[in-house]
Formats: sequence, structure tokens, C-alpha cells
Amino acid sequence: MIMRSKSVFILVLLFLAISAAVLYYFLNSGALNEPVKPPQVISVLIASDLQLSGLDGLKAGLQELGYKLDKYIIIKLNNPKGDRNLTAQMAKDIVASKPDLIVTFSTTAASNINDANKESKIPVVFVDVGNFKQLGITDIRKPGGFMTGVVVDNVPAAPKRMELLKILNPNMKTIGVLVNNKHVSYDEILTAYEEGATKLGIKIIWYNVTTKEAVIEAMTKLIKDAPDAYMTTSEATISGNAALIAPLLKKARIPSIDFNVEVGVQSGYLMVHGVNRFDTGKQSSRIVAKVLRGENPGDIPIEFSSTLTFEINEVLAKEMNIVIPEELLLRANKVYKQ
Repeated sequence: MIMRSKSVFILVLLFLAISAAVLYYFLNSGALNEPVKPPQVISVLIASDLQLSGLDGLKAGLQELGYKLDKYIIIKLNNPKGDRNLTAQMAKDIVASKPDLIVTFSTTAASNINDANKESKIPVVFVDVGNFKQLGITDIRKPGGFMTGVVVDNVPAAPKRMELLKILNPNMKTIGVLVNNKHVSYDEILTAYEEGATKLGIKIIWYNVTTKEAVIEAMTKLIKDAPDAYMTTSEATISGNAALIAPLLKKARIPSIDFNVEVGVQSGYLMVHGVNRFDTGKQSSRIVAKVLRGENPGDIPIEFSSTLTFEINEVLAKEMNIVIPEELLLRANKVYKQ
């Protein structure tokens, strides 16, 4: 009888030990924490490859917040690579697929999603948008509707970029600017650039482009007109074709300034002054997390990403026989000397 009791006691201890081991395994492996519902789907629409760094920032931010990508969250990227017609079609397809959340990078992407989503009202977080008013938003504290996000100051900072060019060349009288009159921010671009030029006593020579082929034609005319400097504008057709623009400016010794910090002076422009898209994407992750937890985008205040970075390619300046003033060198966050 005693032996039988000992056997039962040993079996009970063994059972408890095995149960404890199994429980320990599941607790530490996270198996007990697996969600019962399927992963949340985020459909992302960008304008071109330039916004990929912003998406990298968003992913990094979500991971820091504890989200496991491809497990709890599935991100589906849609990249029209600067094709405006394809952007509009992708926006419609995204809304039709009914994801849990839509994230847009660029004003063009946000505007197309806004048009396509008016009936479905899928939650949207926009990133890298220059003017939230173009999306029908009037109150940044309570945007209402189905959208909120992070606004950048790249277009409003255009006069500042003109000032940098003016410091580089105090005798500057004309600036050549390529612009796309079909871009959703066209009116805002004209206003910001013209106001900046007026204050500095500079004339802007506008060259309208809507296609890659038009960029080549416009640059041929610009080089012939020989403006004192060149500035870029925030539109994929222009921003995505630096390889067609920068070499011609270098050959003609026309100083230039761009706003795409994530590409930087490696694109071939003399100077870059703008907001880092990776940082903006990472900033947006907090808003995305709120929406994923069920908060209404219309109740989440819009944020601004206005920390501007200034870089100079001193190597290119020497090749173009341009002397960079000490004042600009001191202002720069980074000077490339090799």
C-alpha cells in the first residue's frame, strides 16, 4: 500500500514537472500570445522610389513600438514609379482591396487615395504631404474624416533655398525652375516660389514638364537661357529624373539646389536643403500605431516634420569653379569634400 502511494506521488510530481515545463515553453515562445485574428494589412502607396526611405522609416518605427512585421502586420507596397495615371489606378485598386489601413507617401499619393476613398472611408495616414488643405482638411487639431498624418515643409521652405542660392551668388537675377502644371501642389508651388523670388528681387524662369521626355526638352531650353541658378520642385516627374538634369547643369556651370535629402548631393546637385523622409516616416509610425489600435484618424491631430537638413557638395563646386562662401559652409549640416 505504501509502495503504491509512493508510485502515485511520483507520477503526480512527474506530471506537475512536465506541465510546468510545457507552460514555461509556451510562455517564453510567445505561443500563448498569438493573436486569434488574422494580421492587420497596411496598403502603402508612394509616388516613386524617392519615398522608399520614408517607408523604411515607418517600418523601423513600428518595430521599435513592438510590432512584428509580416506576423502581426502585413505591409503591401504599391509603387507607380512616377507614373501619374498608374498612381490613380493603384489608389482605386487599394481601396477596392479593403485593407485595414492605408498609408500614403507624397501629396500625389495622398490626393489620389483621398479621391478614391470618399465612399469606403478606409482609415488613412498620409506622410510627406506638403499642404494638408489640398486634402480638404481645415483643422489640424481635429482633421475629421478618414485622414490624418505628417506634413512636411519642403514647398514652404522654397524661399529659404532661394536665400541660400543668393548667398552663393549675391548677383543672382534669374532662377530656372522645372514645374508640372498637373501636380496637385502646382498652385502652392507657384505661390511659394514667386513670393520668395519677389522678396529677393529675382526672376523665375518657369519650364513646364509633364513627362520624362519633356524634361529633356525643357533642360535644353534652360541651358540655352542660362539662368544664374536652378531649383527643383516637389513632383515625381522632376525629382525622379535628376540623372537627366544634374549633369547638364554641371556642364553649364549652373549652381543648383534640391530638397531630396535622402538622395542628397549624390544626385548631382550642388546643394540639398530639405526634410529627411526616413525621419518623417519614423515619426508617422506613432500615428499609424494609434489607428491600428482603433483610434479614428479624424480625431488624431496632424503633426509637422520641419527639421531641415542642409548639405553641400564642395567637390562638385570645385569642378564647376564655384567658391562656396564661408557663411554657407558654417550653416551646412554636412559638407562633402571627397
